Amino acid sequence: MKQLLRTLWRWFVSWNVGVIVAVTTFFLTDFRFFPSFLSGMGAMLATSFVMKKRDGKITTGGLLKEEKVYIRSQLHEARKKWKQMRIARFRVRSLVMWQKISRICTAVDKMIRAVEQHPHQFRLAQSFFLNELPMAVTMIEKYVYLINQPVRNQEMKEALWKTERLLDEVAASAERRLLEILSNDVFDLQVETKLLEQSLEQQKLPETIK
Repeated sequence: MKQLLRTLWRWFVSWNVGVIVAVTTFFLTDFRFFPSFLSGMGAMLATSFVMKKRDGKITTGGLLKEEKVYIRSQLHEARKKWKQMRIARFRVRSLVMWQKISRICTAVDKMIRAVEQHPHQFRLAQSFFLNELPMAVTMIEKYVYLINQPVRNQEMKEALWKTERLLDEVAASAERRLLEILSNDVFDLQVETKLLEQSLEQQKLPETIK
């Protein structure tokens, strides 16, 4: 539907530009028809070409094609990091740590899926995907490596404990970002709910009058 409207708008603008140029040329060339006609046609075709080229760069959500390609590549990288976390999760010995990593995995998976459906929301998740997620994956893999070693000193214990505490903060951060991404959907649902309530109330009025 949007593509049809853009096409109709391009035709409308191109036609009007062509007419204006043709009429102007007609008077400037002492009322000669063919130069006016050719000038108008040229202006119309040029305008249509420029507008079509510009529209060709736009994708759904008002994003440029280059932006959408970039977003897809970042989501691909985020999905790879998510898989690394899932694999690392199977090597932990603690149920508590399993739950912590699973909580992060769930939030990240939902974030990726939400941005896939609404690419324009990528900006809300961008800093998490580019900074927090890679560092969290590295931290988890280091933790898994150390936790499976047969020896530990006090320094190692403190590093492991700090990692366990930070993973709660990573999970909370991921969930906050997910809520921000979903905020538009929540607003849309509230609007739809309000409209439905109003529609149902209007249907009840005739029955009340009877």
